Amino acid sequence: MKNLSVFVVLLFAFGIFFTSCQDTPDILDVQQTQEKSINSLAKAFNDITLSGGFQTGNFPETWDLTSCDLVLSFKYDGNGLVDDYGGGAHAWAEFGVRTVGYGNFNPTWMVEGAGVWLATDYEWSANTFDPDPPGSPSLDLDDKLILQKGGGQGEGNYNLPSVPSNPWANYAVWFDRDGVDQWQAQMWGAIDGATYNTGGTYDIVLTLHATSSTTGEAYMTINGEQQGFYVPNWHSGPPDLYPAGMTFSGDMTKMQVFYGLFGYGATHSVSFTNIDFTGCYGTIVIDGCDTGVLDKDYNGKSISKMILECADNTKNHGQFVSCVAELTNTLKKAGVITGAEKGAIQSCAAQSNLP
Repeated sequence: MKNLSVFVVLLFAFGIFFTSCQDTPDILDVQQTQEKSINSLAKAFNDITLSGGFQTGNFPETWDLTSCDLVLSFKYDGNGLVDDYGGGAHAWAEFGVRTVGYGNFNPTWMVEGAGVWLATDYEWSANTFDPDPPGSPSLDLDDKLILQKGGGQGEGNYNLPSVPSNPWANYAVWFDRDGVDQWQAQMWGAIDGATYNTGGTYDIVLTLHATSSTTGEAYMTINGEQQGFYVPNWHSGPPDLYPAGMTFSGDMTKMQVFYGLFGYGATHSVSFTNIDFTGCYGTIVIDGCDTGVLDKDYNGKSISKMILECADNTKNHGQFVSCVAELTNTLKKAGVITGAEKGAIQSCAAQSNLP
């Protein structure tokens, strides 16, 4: 691991490991709308594990941020990332929302327009995750977690409450997987288990709020800590831009939650667990065809999820269409959808290229 003098320089350069101010409003309080839609629901999802060089996916439901805020809560575990080879092996992971029809990793590149997401990175030095020498803990940089609204973008793209003049002077962006020395532990913002001694796992909460049908605002907490920036440089105390977030754009009525891993030089893995979403369903979309039917839960599953199961469990298009027809007949009989909604869903299923 790096020596103490290097860490002190890095600490002042990056402005990391500082705690939140107790009287600062909570992000959820700042971002919640005055009235919540009656369609708002809280829903838990299965754990996701990604492995290899490139693996991606998305949940089938669409979410309408114009009806209510969308809150994504999950635990990110980066212990399967490989750091043995420095620049010879590296990986990035993402988890967030993108407009229906965009890809599941870097939906856009260097420009916004399709959503916002957590983007993870880590320090490029070989063996950066190795523990500190026994008896000599010291602050160092391991994991980096930021918001992105375009692949390849960095801290300089945060713009709430304003664009940071020095994006390197930040808080709750870089984290240390192991310990710090006794003096570093007493510094403002050093939080055992939150900013250091993280063990490579992070509790993430993304709060997304639509400001129009095509624009929104995003904030993120990591291990309960809000992100922030110092102006013009690091100083003792809470950040000047705090909490920090970013605006983003896309179709706020048709957002899907996606996840992905891209790496090279080794077999990397990450996991997303304890996944919970709170928000308002959008309409059911089948292979790009918008049915215009508001998604609903039936027997613990969304209609979108059950249609996806039809695609996964059939071998040809005819079988898929028949499966959807049987499903919609059941839903109509149960009073979940109307006859017109049944027809709209079956029409989109017939037009699709699924399975």
